[in-house]
Amino acid sequence: MPSDQKRLTNALLHIERIKDGSYPMVVEQERSHRIEERPWAEMPEPSKLAILQDAVDWTGVSNRDQGHILLSEVDPGKISDAQRNRLINMAVEEDGYDKLLEEKADGGKKRDKARDKER
Repeated sequence: MPSDQKRLTNALLHIERIKDGSYPMVVEQERSHRIEERPWAEMPEPSKLAILQDAVDWTGVSNRDQGHILLSEVDPGKISDAQRNRLINMAVEEDGYDKLLEEKADGGKKRDKARDKER
C-alpha cells in the first residue's frame, strides 16, 4: 500500500525538527560518566536510528518509504549489519501489508478450490 502523502509529509517534518534538537548522551571522562546534551550531528548513528524509529509516528507510511527515509538519514556503514539489512529489506521489498493481503486472498482461493475438489 502506498504511503499516505499527508502522513509522509508529517513524518519528514518531524525528522527535520528532531535533527534541529540536542539529545542527552553518556560521555566517559577519566573513569567517570556524565550526561551531556549533544547536537544531532554528534550523535552516534545507532542512536540516531533508534530515535528516528521510536520518535517519529510512522503510521500511514509504507515500510518501503520508511526504509528509504531511514537509510538516507543515517550512515548505513555505521550501524550494525542486522539493522542495515532490515532497513534495506524494508526499502526494496514490496510493502508487507499488500503482500499479506494478497497471500490471504490467494490462500482463501486455494482453500475454496480444495473444497470444490472434495465435493
